[in-house]
Amino acid sequence: MRPAIVLVAVALAAPLPAAARRSPGITSSSIAGIRLGLTRPQAAARMTAPVRLDRLEDGYLRLASTRERVESYFRTGTRGVAVVATWSRLLKTAEQIGPCSTVAALRRAYSSRLVPIRQGGRVVAYRLGRLIFTVEGGKKVGVVGLGLGRQAVYVALNSTECS
Repeated sequence: MRPAIVLVAVALAAPLPAAARRSPGITSSSIAGIRLGLTRPQAAARMTAPVRLDRLEDGYLRLASTRERVESYFRTGTRGVAVVATWSRLLKTAEQIGPCSTVAALRRAYSSRLVPIRQGGRVVAYRLGRLIFTVEGGKKVGVVGLGLGRQAVYVALNSTECS
């Protein structure tokens, strides 16, 4: 074999560094591989077992994986997954922001792209496109949610927070 071909073969066979292999668990279009609009079976298949189904008020159903710390919400009148939320420290954006990150790190990573969400005159969350980062006591991110409109903010603010 020629040396150049051997080098290419060795390079292709070498394992990728951990940082290159690891994809972000939170993106602008999914959390833990769960996208908006997926059906209940599709969302459940992407969650770590055991997955529990809860019937909630206001027309919501929730698939919850407490082991993975991810929840998928379905609402009457909405096709498929309406909101996804996580409180897992392991799931992060490409900028390494996720539940339990500091609000200072969140603001450094996204700066002027963040839109504050206020209740009673104080910031309770930030929106970045379809992502919602709830603020726990003004110091750390409690939940990261993915969804559209007020229902996503409502779900994120009422989900289990990072502890």
